[in-house]
Amino acid sequence: MIGTPIDKAYPAENKRLQEKIYREHLLISQFAPGERVFPTNFPERNKLMAALSDATAITEAGDTSGTLHQAAECVRLGRWLLICKNVMENPSLTWPEKFRDYPNTRMLSMTDDVLRVFGSLAAMAVRVVCFLRLPY
Repeated sequence: MIGTPIDKAYPAENKRLQEKIYREHLLISQFAPGERVFPTNFPERNKLMAALSDATAITEAGDTSGTLHQAAECVRLGRWLLICKNVMENPSLTWPEKFRDYPNTRMLSMTDDVLRVFGSLAAMAVRVVCFLRLPY
């Protein structure tokens, strides 16, 4: 899911990757083609991703990350919030503490933790949105 209309790429250097995803996979946008891009598009996109997902897994996010909009929306909607152990225990981050006591928050230390939260993937179709720092 992108925070721009389908016909625009942000950042611009991801244009070819976005086109490849559009051609070969699934590219979703809540914004109409040709619409202007505003900074508020990205928090709105994050909120929609929380609404479309059963869970959000946060593998990396600073204290000012837009991902925190999605985490807050998970709480509001009663969705699962999965936070990697290295993030949860990072002393330089203040935001994880705000979500620690939320009943649907789980700390992840390995992939199997996701399976423990949701049970067998064969028995349950789980849509998990993961935020990863991509190498491009």
